[in-house]
Amino acid sequence: MVRVPSDTGGARISFHTLAAELVGRNHVHLSWIAGAAIIAFISFALLARQLQPEVAAAQKLPLVRMSILMVVLASGALIGVERLGLLSPNGLLRFGLVYEVLVAAAISVLENAMPWAEDHLVRGASSITVWIIPFALLIPAPPLMAMIFSLLAAAMGPLGHYAISAILGLDPAPANRLWIYYAPCFLASAVSGLINLRILRLEGAAATAREMGSYELDSLLARGGMGEVWRARHRMLKREAAIKLIRTEALITQSGRDALSLRKRFEQEARAIASLKSPHTVAIYDFGVSEDGGFFYAMELLEGYDLEKLVKEHGPQPPGRVVHILRQACDSLDEAHRRAMVHRDVKPTNIFLCRLGTTFDFCKLLDFGLVKLILPDEDQTQMTVEGTAAGTPAFMSPEVALGERDIDARADVYGIGCVAYWLLTGCLVFEESSAYAMAAAHVQKTPAAPSQRTEMEIPEGLESVVLQCLAKKREDRPASAAILSKMLADCDGGLAWRAEDAERWWDAHPVVAPTRH
Repeated sequence: MVRVPSDTGGARISFHTLAAELVGRNHVHLSWIAGAAIIAFISFALLARQLQPEVAAAQKLPLVRMSILMVVLASGALIGVERLGLLSPNGLLRFGLVYEVLVAAAISVLENAMPWAEDHLVRGASSITVWIIPFALLIPAPPLMAMIFSLLAAAMGPLGHYAISAILGLDPAPANRLWIYYAPCFLASAVSGLINLRILRLEGAAATAREMGSYELDSLLARGGMGEVWRARHRMLKREAAIKLIRTEALITQSGRDALSLRKRFEQEARAIASLKSPHTVAIYDFGVSEDGGFFYAMELLEGYDLEKLVKEHGPQPPGRVVHILRQACDSLDEAHRRAMVHRDVKPTNIFLCRLGTTFDFCKLLDFGLVKLILPDEDQTQMTVEGTAAGTPAFMSPEVALGERDIDARADVYGIGCVAYWLLTGCLVFEESSAYAMAAAHVQKTPAAPSQRTEMEIPEGLESVVLQCLAKKREDRPASAAILSKMLADCDGGLAWRAEDAERWWDAHPVVAPTRH
């Protein structure tokens, strides 16, 4: 997106640039207009010949035939240039505006090739009016440029009348009748400038809203209650990224306290991710406030599957692969825990499996939006917006479900156990009908062994580790992510997931395009 300084010292997007970009994105509109012009001129010539004998006589004039041929050739040239991409958006815009004037001149020839009857009232207006308005709607141009060319198109009416009258030896029409007939054309020219001004202002507002710092938004990847995730591109580096943002609309709907809490939580997430260096934590590139007042941060765009989608599309995963994935997630969590951070929302959609360069089955931990700093400052430990839960019920540890405040790293270990259960069985630990019942089940019910929920053979050692992670009492779980990773490695046995296995799987299941950050 090209930006130019504004008079006020800020930044705005120029109308000329916006118009060129609109033509570049909607260049097919020029072909539509050119095709419609060819059809209209040929249809008019055929119908008029049948319905009005005097018009048929005028169509035999070389000037009229040349005008119709000029429209057909110019229209064909415009369609060819647009389809073949021979001109830049700026060049295509200028070609289109010149084409507008040429067609208006041809219309003037058709309208003035017959003498005007002095005793006939003027009924209706020139067809040039009908030509100018749709052109302004479909081909936006800088307002001043649009008005100049539409005025030239409107002027083709009276100018063409006097020129053709001189060429054919006809008496010019009375000035008052000529003015009545062509005045709507000039009015349409003024309207065309206003139409273009309105279109470009709306597009400018949309383009500005799409700009986040050095990034331009491309397409929406995901939307939640408070924010969105967009696919984006750095304007200078052309590097793709994922932009997570909270729109101003989301802040406006919150009370002052909740809006402040939401802002703090978002800032905390960005800072938490930025402070972590594990290759298995999603990398953050930038953080700031967008031009429409929303908060955003930019992070790496990954190619692959989150673990929920992986299982839904490809079923339960082999134990060796599950161990391989979980150990990488533990690596990310271990660093966070050493920095006194608890994720609190470890779940399949927050663990992403991707191919990174030539490495396959590379795991990334996402979404630290509910991270809790294990510090005594209450403002830093309670960053949940009123009315929302600090976590996802299906993967929530008992102590989080009970609302206990002294949450530590073992809450994330419980989340890893739930994720392991999902990967091995394709089922949630508990199947309940409501969020409340789900949270209660994690507090009160004993989970069935994974081997009872799937036909896949699960090694006893791995199953024991998963159930240990799901212990109700946190002291019965592995004490840290690092210890859990070692326990997983010890129960790997002969089920190791090799690099060749991962590459073979990704070759058989290619990802068409990045689908999530």
